[in-house]
Amino acid sequence: MHGTHVAVVGSSFVSNHAMFASANAIYEFTHKSRYSAQARVLRSLGLKFTQRPDGSIALRQEELDAHTLSKAAVASKAKRQWRMDLSHLNGNG
Repeated sequence: MHGTHVAVVGSSFVSNHAMFASANAIYEFTHKSRYSAQARVLRSLGLKFTQRPDGSIALRQEELDAHTLSKAAVASKAKRQWRMDLSHLNGNG
């Protein structure tokens, strides 16, 4: 089990890999490869994270999901706009 850490929560086991966003996910999200640049992007977006002693980022997957899902919801809501029915102005009604 090299590289796999397991935390005990209550009576169930939760893998750290499921709790934290992967380094690749953080890179894909920020488009930055340096840890300091990733931290700057995450901080500017108001995301809560921890910077490890080696500089790498520990970002909870639920924090990333909440941010991306809320942004998707806002974008979706913005696309759903009421439109007035002006068909009667064309003389068809």
